Amino acid sequence: MSSAKRGRGTQRLWTGDFTLTLAIAFCAFVSCQALNNGTPLYITRIGGSTGFAGALILDFSIAAAVARLFAGRIIDRTGRKRIMVAGALLLIAGSALAIPLPGFYPQIVLRALQGIGFAFVTTASATAAADVLPTERLGEGIGYYALGQSLGMAFGPAFGIFLCSLVFTESLFVGVAGVGAALLILVMCCNYEKHIERLPETSEYRVLEERRRRLAEEAAEGDVEAVEEEVVDENRYRGLAALFEKRAFVGALPMIVICLGFAIPVTYTALYAQSLGFSNAGMFFFVGAIAMTAPRFLGGRLLDIVPPRILFALTNLCGIVMFLMLIFAQSELMLYASGLFFGVSMGFAFPLLNSMAVKNTPPERWGAANAMFFLANDMGVGLGAWLWGIVVDGFGFLPIMVGGAAMFVLGYVIALIVFPREKRDSIA
Repeated sequence: MSSAKRGRGTQRLWTGDFTLTLAIAFCAFVSCQALNNGTPLYITRIGGSTGFAGALILDFSIAAAVARLFAGRIIDRTGRKRIMVAGALLLIAGSALAIPLPGFYPQIVLRALQGIGFAFVTTASATAAADVLPTERLGEGIGYYALGQSLGMAFGPAFGIFLCSLVFTESLFVGVAGVGAALLILVMCCNYEKHIERLPETSEYRVLEERRRRLAEEAAEGDVEAVEEEVVDENRYRGLAALFEKRAFVGALPMIVICLGFAIPVTYTALYAQSLGFSNAGMFFFVGAIAMTAPRFLGGRLLDIVPPRILFALTNLCGIVMFLMLIFAQSELMLYASGLFFGVSMGFAFPLLNSMAVKNTPPERWGAANAMFFLANDMGVGLGAWLWGIVVDGFGFLPIMVGGAAMFVLGYVIALIVFPREKRDSIA
């Protein structure tokens, strides 16, 4: 029996390398979401508008999106760790420089630096997570890896709100720079690319690297066919094809739409709670973080037995219920309860769509596939934060809550169109 067909129990999932990638994802998303939720509070604190705060989040997202277009190709060609190190350094610089450079206009440049750094780290770490997983448990493993992303997206806003409540005006950036430093330490410990022998035998990255080494040895011995095979393999993707991985659209297209909806609770929950006279909006994200753990521990099994269309329908339904509860929130308890549906919705949606984007793509293009998926995430949240911020300034919070619910309906309609129908293409 070939290694690819071994039973699930014969290949470990929770290795040190995999746990490290999960921790890296957590720190990166804590930094990003602390900034996204804290920026409106910081800007309004120094006299700015909600619309300008939303424009800064769009600035972050555009920078991240452009960076991802090139990061995916670089990652596939030169490796994962170098890009993660560069990203962590940029994220630290973009946060730390805001301390000696306070005010509105420096934020335009600093948010772009933060966006590029975030894009580099998250694209490379997601690819690294796929690298270190056994092939037969790839969907399950990506589901667990998304726990780091999801928990970071839940804890980050609460962390940002807490930092903004401190006396020091720039405390948000002090805290995020500290998380960035921890992120850099974790990244420096990620060395699996130099030690592929410790990866699972069925790891696609290990199989691919062993093949490349074999071809290099044969080429060194004068095997002309091996040289030609290597050249064809390395130059298969050029131009726009090298930047865009169209096979990842199956996960990326629904992602960008539902992230237009997720942008609202991720970015404006604190301001919305203030408008209602509630004082502890961070509890919304704390409840959401707890709710995300259940989908991750159940998700691997559910992704095996529940068709993607049905699971995504349940995910979007939870998002709609969240917005309905926010609209009719008459007490802090109801606000916190809506966080439960926020957590469940995000906890299932991200790994489901990420896994579909990756599994629909060959291993040598996983960097590009992850770039496309996270580009959709960035642009959905960024555009949503900007557009909804303008709406809030003009009409208040009710229209954006209705609009957010509509994004989940539209996202499911798109999923019905692009999701593969064959059983063999469902998440395993």
